[in-house]
Amino acid sequence: MASFFHAYDLRGKFQDQISEKEAEKIGKAYGTYTGPEKVMVGRDGRTHAEEVTSAFIRGLKSTGAHILDVGTLPTPVVYYGMAERELNHAVVVTASHNPSEYTGFKFTKTDGLAMSREGGMAEIEEIYDSENFSEEEGSLTEVEVEKSYIEGISELFDVDLEVAVNYGNGVAAKTAPRLLEAIGCSLKNVNMEVDGNFPNHLPAPHEKEAQNALKEKMSDEDMGIIFDGDGDRAGFIVEGEYISEDKVLALFAEEALEDKQGKVVHDLRASKLVKEIVERSGGKAVESRVGHTFIAEMIHADEEIVFAGELSGHYYFPFLGFPWDDGLLAACLMCQIVEDGGINKLKNYPDYPVSPELRIDCPHGKKEVVIQKISEKYADYDLSTKDGVKINFKDGWALIRPSNTEEKMSVRCEADTEEALKKILEKVEADVRSLC
Repeated sequence: MASFFHAYDLRGKFQDQISEKEAEKIGKAYGTYTGPEKVMVGRDGRTHAEEVTSAFIRGLKSTGAHILDVGTLPTPVVYYGMAERELNHAVVVTASHNPSEYTGFKFTKTDGLAMSREGGMAEIEEIYDSENFSEEEGSLTEVEVEKSYIEGISELFDVDLEVAVNYGNGVAAKTAPRLLEAIGCSLKNVNMEVDGNFPNHLPAPHEKEAQNALKEKMSDEDMGIIFDGDGDRAGFIVEGEYISEDKVLALFAEEALEDKQGKVVHDLRASKLVKEIVERSGGKAVESRVGHTFIAEMIHADEEIVFAGELSGHYYFPFLGFPWDDGLLAACLMCQIVEDGGINKLKNYPDYPVSPELRIDCPHGKKEVVIQKISEKYADYDLSTKDGVKINFKDGWALIRPSNTEEKMSVRCEADTEEALKKILEKVEADVRSLC
């Protein structure tokens, strides 16, 4: 089994794990899976992205696929392009916010549906391992999708703001400046040069280094925006403070529910603030497993879902007609909320104490036993076993999850008070450590 096939995508170090040879073979496996259909292919701005993409396309073309190459663009622009052309398949060569030595592939199905392991990834891996590839002559055409994307998104928003943006030297800098200017923003651009070496910091909105890099450049702008490496995630700074992903989720959910009543999906790590705001706004809060493929599949299977988001900063906008994660669209929506004064809602949101996500060493072979034993010990409490086990106490909750890729267990807790949080965390952490 190839080590770079993971639960949600393919990702590994360039040359060491994924060289041009592996990339070409991945293309052959993917093309054998899709059959001789049209496939849109884009890439991020990493130093080796063009080499990896060329090798992947070479393999893909050899199976009879008809490739539409959109070049270097943010991931959501590729999703938009495939949806506009009613394609069933698209691939983005990206390792998102990972360090510069990494590369990877995001496989996408109809209407920007992220491919899960069960939704095709496992089958592609089987083809990769068997090397039973289709052989047929395909074609390659270069196409342009960015202009249509900017026109389609910008017509939804109208603002007059001064905004500081940290692109983290990622590929969002290719498109986001023109999109934000098109909706009415005056920009102060930071780390705008697309540089796959990420010389300033990793392009990860939740990282303090990325936040501080923008704060240092801000003066009296109305807000700040931080993009990740491939543009499908965004973080926000207002009045000098980074807005937690829980609060962004709640704020976007309110906005969506004002437009259209329905369900809001969030991953089960989210603060209970999200559920409270959704229900107060007349919506129904629905928990999802952690991972963007799970949320994507829920959205595409249920027309009542109007908005979805996760703590990693992926936000999905079915109520606007975009059922995929789009950091650039999220940035535009936050600009509109600031323009309209809706950002003041944050002042009325309660602050629930939450622990950092603890990562506890645990061998792969013990993970299921840990979940089972914890479930048995807390059987008298309200439990969710959707993803690991979530224990709901009267004054808080604890979530214990196995890592998909590392020999680790993840523990995260939230409570009504700091005292309650300390008690819950100490108890649950001790239990997990004793079992690992």
